[in-house]
This record gives sequence, C-alpha cells and structure tokens, in this order.
Amino acid sequence: MTPVALAASSSNNQLVIQSITYSGAGAAETGENNTYLWQSEPYNLSVTLYTGNRSGSYELCTYTKLSNNNTTSPGTCRDISLSKNTVQRINLSFANVPQNESGQRTAVVNVKKDGTVLTQNTAPVYAMTKSGDEDGDQLMNKEEIEIGTNVTSEDTDKDGLNDRAEVIDYETDPTKADSDDDGLRDAEEIQLGANPNQSDTDDDGLNDGQEVQNGTNASAADTDGDGLTDIKEINGNPATDPTKNDTDGDGLSDATELGGETDPLEPDTDDDGLNDGEEKKLGTDPTKIDTDGDGLNDGKEIEIGTDPLNKDTDNDGLSDGFEHRFGTNPMSPVIAGGLYLVLLSVLIGGVVLFQRTDNNWLSKLRNNNIQREPTLEAAQSTKVATDEDQVLSHLRENNGRLAQGKIIEKTGWSKSKVSRLLSKMEDNQQISKINIGRKNIVVLYGQEPDNVVTSSENENE
Repeated sequence: MTPVALAASSSNNQLVIQSITYSGAGAAETGENNTYLWQSEPYNLSVTLYTGNRSGSYELCTYTKLSNNNTTSPGTCRDISLSKNTVQRINLSFANVPQNESGQRTAVVNVKKDGTVLTQNTAPVYAMTKSGDEDGDQLMNKEEIEIGTNVTSEDTDKDGLNDRAEVIDYETDPTKADSDDDGLRDAEEIQLGANPNQSDTDDDGLNDGQEVQNGTNASAADTDGDGLTDIKEINGNPATDPTKNDTDGDGLSDATELGGETDPLEPDTDDDGLNDGEEKKLGTDPTKIDTDGDGLNDGKEIEIGTDPLNKDTDNDGLSDGFEHRFGTNPMSPVIAGGLYLVLLSVLIGGVVLFQRTDNNWLSKLRNNNIQREPTLEAAQSTKVATDEDQVLSHLRENNGRLAQGKIIEKTGWSKSKVSRLLSKMEDNQQISKINIGRKNIVVLYGQEPDNVVTSSENENE
C-alpha cells in the first residue's frame, strides 16, 4: 500500500495521522497525487497513527466531501484504543463507494475524544465506474488504468493527439509526447506526413526533427529531387542546398555538377561569361574559358556570333581571335580574301626586290629559318598535353613548389577545378600538398621538406 497523504511532524509528542492508504479490488490506482476507486468494488482504508502521549479509548471517523465545496457525504466511525508513544495502523473495510460519491472528492479522516476532533488528515480520491469514460476520449476508464493514461485527460501526454487516437489509430505511446524521440510531437509528425513511431521516416540519415529544422521533407530522402539525399547535400564538400534542385541556378542539377567537374555553388565555373547550363547546351566545356583555343573566351564568341567550338568560324585560315583583334570579320572570308591579296602584293613586290638585290639575302633568310626551327620545335615539345602536365610544368619552373593560389593565377582555372585536380594528382602520387602557416603549398611528389606533414598523412592519422 502506498501512502497518499502525510500529516505534520510528531516532534511535539502529539497525536498525528501519518498516512491514509487504499487497497483491495476497489483501489484502481494509487498515485502520488490521487487515488482512483472503482465504485462497484470493495476496498480497504488504512490509517497510520502516531499516538504521542495519548492512550485509552478514542473514535476514528472518515467521510468524503466535494473538492470544490464543503458538501460532505455520510461518514463512518469506529471506536479505537490507543497506547502512548506508538505507531498504530487502523484498517477499515468498505463494500463499495456509494453511487452519489462519484468524481473527484477529498477523503477526510479524524480522531475524536468526546466529540472533539484531536487530529485530522485528508487525501484526494476519484471514484468512477470501470465502463465509464471520464475524459470523453472514447477509451473506457478500465482501459486507461491498464495502459497508464490519465482517466481525466483526453490527451495524457499533451502531444495534440487524444489517447484513443494514439492507442487505436497510430499505435503511439499516449503517455509520451514524442514517441520516437526525434524532436517532434506525435501530432506534428502526423500533420507532416511523417511516421511518429520512426525517428527517421525516410531513412536519409536525418531524423524527422532535423529535417524540419533544415526545411527538408521528412518523408522524402531527396527533398529537391536532384539525385542527392538530403544528408549528402548538407554534409557534402561543398555543401549544397537540399531544398533546391540547382543550388547555384545555372541550369544543372547539383548531382550533375558534383558528378562532373563544375562547381555546384558557382553558376559560371570557368568565368567565361556563360553559365554552366548554357555551356552544356552549346556543347562547350564549362571548365575551360576558351573551349576551341582560338583566343576568344566562349562568352565573347556567343556575343559576337562566332562558333565557340570552331577556332576558325568562317574557314578562311585565320582564327577567330586573330580576326577579332585585327578588326576583320571572323564570320566572313571575304575580308580575309582581301587581306590575302594585300599579302600577295607584298610578296610579289618582295620577289621583284629580291631580283634587284644580292642573292645573299636568300641565304641569310634560309640561315635565319634554320636557326629558328629548333626554337619552334622546342616550343612545340614543351606544349602541355593535359591539365596534370601543365601543373607539373609550373612546379618544375618554380623549383618544385608553388602556392596553390599561384597555380590558380597561372592557369586561369577556377578554385574548385584546381582543388579537385590537385586532390586527384595527390592520390596518384604526382604531387603533395603541405600547409605552411595559412598557405597551401603544392610540391612535386618526393620533394617534401623534412618534418612537414602532408594533407594525405593528416587524413591517414
């Protein structure tokens, strides 16, 4: 039996009612703040007394009254015998709770001598029938007692769902506002379309509460339908927006950009004046500022009407870049034909001049060409075939080491392209990346300074 009320201290050797407890079939539930009684069942009432300096014959009486006023029910009294300075328990048995004493009431117990109340204590009690529904939640009182819900509150855990809906419809815990511990109340999850019994409804690695905080859909692993799960976008490098299919608005989905070499956070990866989506449609390379290598960036070619995939749009033998700088029309071979006539005239004049001058001029010209050919061949031999070769060439020209920012400056590539390329080259043991102060230094593989930890060694640690 559990005490439901404690009296004041008995330190002054006074008669005190220490506790009032209920037991038996009629005691439906005894809690810290209330005792629930079945009206139709028998129950026992136990009163624990500290007698103090009292002894002899006394009268113990009990009755109930409404909690909000002093209306009392008929009481029951019995004679008791007390001995000094002892703790005594008095047991009373009742066949049932009278029908007119239903609902919330206060049980009053006192001890009298010659009609005078010497001590008194109270306990809250709630009388009800097993088949009733005190809170109107469509669960019988007996069911609520069995599952541990509050018979006087239709929503025991205050989560926005009444107890019946939790027990019958959703099978959630009616005594716990957040059944799956994901940071959302059960009713909130129902409204969102999430599962209140599963902390991560869509199994994307973010619990439902985190999805609400991030503005993502707790019921869809890929909220924006871009081919990347929400958690991959949030924790990615770079991190993209899981609520936007195309974070940088360049016409390419985030998954497409991460799968290629473009930057999902930069609409124009190569800074050529065309966004990455436009370049994909045109067939140009969104990572190269001048796809066809004619000296005009792709954006400029679109602006003036030349073909960014053909270095000589009008097929007149002159590159578009040359014609644009020279002032001729790179989209018409006519002006170039006139230029050729001028050059032919100059050539004819040169021949005539040659005939009038010493033949040594031809020999000198040949000698000059012979001297220049090795230089031309050397220049051709140093032509960089791949992006990796270009980086290695710059490193060799700078004693095997160069700041990452200098590589970006020398190549004209975007930061994201250089970063991805260097990571690939480091994996292939072509270069190593080291940190000196706040600078990222790139060195040829095998030429790392002593006592310096490379980025790959940091990752291994």
